[in-house]
Amino acid sequence: MSRLRKTETAARSKAAKSVAKTPAREDGAQTRQQLLEVAGQVFAEQGYSRATSKEICERAGANIAAVNYHFGGKDGLYAAVLEEAHARLVSIDLVTKATQSDAEPAEKLRTLLRQVVGEIAKRDEGRWELRVLSREVLAPTPMMDRMIANQIQPKLKLVSTMIAGVLGVPASHPAVSRCTVSIIGPCGFLLITDPQWQKQVFPSMNADPETLVDHMVTFALGGLNAVAANLKRAKR
Repeated sequence: MSRLRKTETAARSKAAKSVAKTPAREDGAQTRQQLLEVAGQVFAEQGYSRATSKEICERAGANIAAVNYHFGGKDGLYAAVLEEAHARLVSIDLVTKATQSDAEPAEKLRTLLRQVVGEIAKRDEGRWELRVLSREVLAPTPMMDRMIANQIQPKLKLVSTMIAGVLGVPASHPAVSRCTVSIIGPCGFLLITDPQWQKQVFPSMNADPETLVDHMVTFALGGLNAVAANLKRAKR
């Protein structure tokens, strides 16, 4: 009987410890997410070099050691912020769904560009993700490597395979990379240039997201079809 009581007592003790640990794990996850969100805002405002872990922790209401605990330091935090920003701009799930669907190439491109251009259009709403990415593009840091490996390259592989299918060549063909740059390039222009500057230089350009998407899809498909025709002629 005493053994039974000991077993029950041990089980209750173990369960109590498990319950006690659960909030700590949840609080840890919340602290990490809060640090990520606040860090995005601080990096967007001040850039990587001027931002400090101390300010980020103060604004997040976290202990100064939290950055090291969750991210291994300021560099790791910034790398995580870059990844988060790119994932919010266009997720790997969206790219996968769009590029591997049974839709026509025009609709695949439209789905991707509508997401990217739509997110860029939200820049005036104070979104830190786009400002962080803009800063990084204009003044790259070594922490960009992780974003390239974990975010850009997997998505680029899917997009390149889709473009290769339109051109009728392997994804490794140089024309695929050139066409990809031609399609992505305008998105980069919209990302890094100030909307007011765009209006000043191109006053007659309609910057409505849907109008831009329609134009970019039409332009991209026209270019892809022309390149595909050239490639076919070169094979003859």
